[in-house]
Amino acid sequence: MRKISLFLILCAFSFMFASCGSASRLSKADTPWTYEIESVGVGADGTYAIRVWSYYKNAKMPLEVAKRNAVHAVIFKGVPAGNGAASQPPLKTDAVTASDSVFFGNFFQGEYQDYINSVASGSLRILKLRAREYKIGYVVSVAKDNLRKYLEDQGVIKGLSSGF
Repeated sequence: MRKISLFLILCAFSFMFASCGSASRLSKADTPWTYEIESVGVGADGTYAIRVWSYYKNAKMPLEVAKRNAVHAVIFKGVPAGNGAASQPPLKTDAVTASDSVFFGNFFQGEYQDYINSVASGSLRILKLRAREYKIGYVVSVAKDNLRKYLEDQGVIKGLSSGF
């Protein structure tokens, strides 16, 4: 009887520890965005040419992670000055509301890809930081004018002429 109780207690503790680990990984929407961006110069009219450095657990990061991070940066962080390009403010400057969170949750499921013009071939750079962390960079061109228009049409950001 004592062996059975000890076994049940050990099973209960192992179940509790296993569930704690998965609770820290709630969903992709709750994970922080970990990337850095830098300007690589002036892009074509209506676009930003940026290098996005994403952090990933191995050197085989999907290209979609870099694309998603590039669009996220244009919307929420803006583009810093560099290589002959002036700094650009983020498209979304006001606070994110609950309805915005729902919108962006759906938007970053796949719709963001419509605003990637290109990824420069040969632009991949991989830096190993630690045993299980890599910093991976791609040069990405984001169609910021089209993205701005779409976000204005959806009511997520205010139009440029709304302040006048």
